[in-house]
Amino acid sequence: MTLFLHITGPNAQALAAEVEAFFAEVIGTPVERRSLPKDDVIYRSDPLAVAALVLAIPGALVATLDLAQRARLGERIDRLRDRLRGKADSADRVSLSGGAGPDLDLIAAPRDAVIDRLEQTSGDRVQSPSGK
Repeated sequence: MTLFLHITGPNAQALAAEVEAFFAEVIGTPVERRSLPKDDVIYRSDPLAVAALVLAIPGALVATLDLAQRARLGERIDRLRDRLRGKADSADRVSLSGGAGPDLDLIAAPRDAVIDRLEQTSGDRVQSPSGK
């Protein structure tokens, strides 16, 4: 793989010497110094890369919000499970049914399994067997 490092400015020579020494020490290979031709155009950015970045921002924001919402839901599930564990004895069982898969033990199941089950059935209504 070839890496290119462009150094410009009044201290370019001193900076280049520092960078060359660093890379020679880290990589173990001397750095080859080349100068750019005077008529060579230096692009500050690739227009396609900038467009891709701009198009990726909305999706990244939605994913970040989803992760934050999932974290808040996980904290609420942990608090509920702590309350259930405090009130339940060994004969009690609280399970979540519906959606794909078998019944899910709400007290013993991992947090992510509970969140996944809730997300699968988010449009459905959760019903209590006591009718409340």
